Amino acid sequence: MDRRSSNGKDRAGGLEISENDLWLLSYYRESELAGGLLMGRLARETDDDDLRVRLTEHCAEEVAHAWAWTETILKVGGRPKRVRETYQSRYYAALGDPSSMLEILALTQIFERRVVRHFRAHLSWPDVHPEVAKTLQRLIDEEVGHIRWVKDRLDAYSATHGQRVVDEMMAKFQGVDEEVYAELSRFRNSFESVAGPRHAEDEGARCEIEERLTQMVAEVLNRDDPQLRPGSQLADLGVDSLDLVVFMMAVEEEFEVEFSREDQKRVRTLADVAARIRERQGRLVVV
Repeated sequence: MDRRSSNGKDRAGGLEISENDLWLLSYYRESELAGGLLMGRLARETDDDDLRVRLTEHCAEEVAHAWAWTETILKVGGRPKRVRETYQSRYYAALGDPSSMLEILALTQIFERRVVRHFRAHLSWPDVHPEVAKTLQRLIDEEVGHIRWVKDRLDAYSATHGQRVVDEMMAKFQGVDEEVYAELSRFRNSFESVAGPRHAEDEGARCEIEERLTQMVAEVLNRDDPQLRPGSQLADLGVDSLDLVVFMMAVEEEFEVEFSREDQKRVRTLADVAARIRERQGRLVVV
């Protein structure tokens, strides 16, 4: 078997795929696991008996998919990497945590569609290991069922609340998905920089940005709260739309970045603001 990766670099030890591909498969695994944990939590919280069944089934299948990637990684001679983020965490960085059933359904539908499209694309890449190809095809076949039941739920929601509200939510999530995917696609051949451990300088920069934002809340908004944290909701600070405009203008000047109107609508916490600053500065640290 060829011991070299698609970019020509020697593979390490008994690993039958490149180190970069190992990071990528570990990312797939972690994202499936994150989806399963989310579905399990929702299954415990919903009052809808039929939805509880669907969510539990979805939870079980997502966790099974995480295990499928685990087995695949083992078969090609690797061990799953500890991944610092997931695909979903990039959604949350852009939009905040989903807070309604409609947001959950829209997020799930957009995510599952993206998974199928991406896995099909991955199958067409050169030198895909046979074990990886087998898992990709299996998961493509199984994800179709997820898309179907979520679509049925979205159709039911639109029948009660109107098609427009569903279409608007789907368009919102679709836009974010396209941004997230385009960003990640740039690192297809250097995926450790996305999923791997943070470097010390990145961690230091993260703390510096968030500490400065906390100071700016006191200086610009005149709200000095010793309990203020990066995850603090801006709404809890009594920030109205005018306050937010003034604050974001100060942030733009301080960090020499520019926020669009859509960016300003998305930020809900100081961590959201910090994440946007890092994106604008070209950093890949995701909170």
